[in-house]
Amino acid sequence: MAEISYSRKNPDYPIVYATFGAMHTRVELLAVGLDEEQGRGLMAEAEREVKRLERLFNRFDSRSPLAVVNMTAIGQSVKVDDELFMALELCEVFRRATAGYFDVTAADDGVETGRDGSGGYALDGKEHSVRILREGARIDLGGFAKGYAAESVRRIFEQAEVRQAVINFGNSSIVAMGHHPYGEWWPIGIEHRKVKSAVAREVKLKDGAMSVSGRAESGEYHIIDPMTGNRAVGEELIVVEGRSALVAEMLSTALYAAPRNRRAAIMAQYEGYVASEIYCRADGTTECREIGKMKK
Repeated sequence: MAEISYSRKNPDYPIVYATFGAMHTRVELLAVGLDEEQGRGLMAEAEREVKRLERLFNRFDSRSPLAVVNMTAIGQSVKVDDELFMALELCEVFRRATAGYFDVTAADDGVETGRDGSGGYALDGKEHSVRILREGARIDLGGFAKGYAAESVRRIFEQAEVRQAVINFGNSSIVAMGHHPYGEWWPIGIEHRKVKSAVAREVKLKDGAMSVSGRAESGEYHIIDPMTGNRAVGEELIVVEGRSALVAEMLSTALYAAPRNRRAAIMAQYEGYVASEIYCRADGTTECREIGKMKK
């Protein structure tokens, strides 16, 4: 269950805050301007939605629809519900739009999925089914689920007429609604794993979202390069900012997997989004290099 707290320390800006574990990370939700009963109820609703999506997209839970696909769809078609089918459609669109570097079947070492330009699964819109095309391939929506869930929580907040809020999935997928009560934006600090307790970059979010991809806190290289089937090895962080947390998450994953000389071409297709690489220098300071510029 979520830990929920409520504060009226400033009566003009009452705050409700919730935190809980889901999708292998810590979820933090903060909303401004609600009474206590409404705020607690809204946070409980948001938690239920995130946990529902976790069950849907968790390939490691044998009861989840995605696990059923992975266990039975190699060489044969498996019917899926509307939401999972739509998710797989979106992933295929982004696979093509990122030159194959966002590929949810690039989940296991040694399995090449993108070298020949085709995806690892096929969808049948008439039958509403999915079929995995390559032996050894598995669908893993880890580079999709947090962004999708963050957007789902944003919609719940919007329906409740929340105008100022932060939705944070493990500091890697973040949505900012409106602005900070005492500023023009929400200041979001990004920490490089090599520079502990220091902000490598501050992002000023207002009615926007961001995603961060890179080496895991544990030190593991966990993102697979679809072209080789090997883990992408890079010390930089990739930060993508834009309107949608879902788009930002898929882009940051693709850009980290892609060679540096391919990243600008990928970003050129995404109007309204900007991406940066954050590097840690030998002296412990950081350097930020922009990949694409925000377009109006």
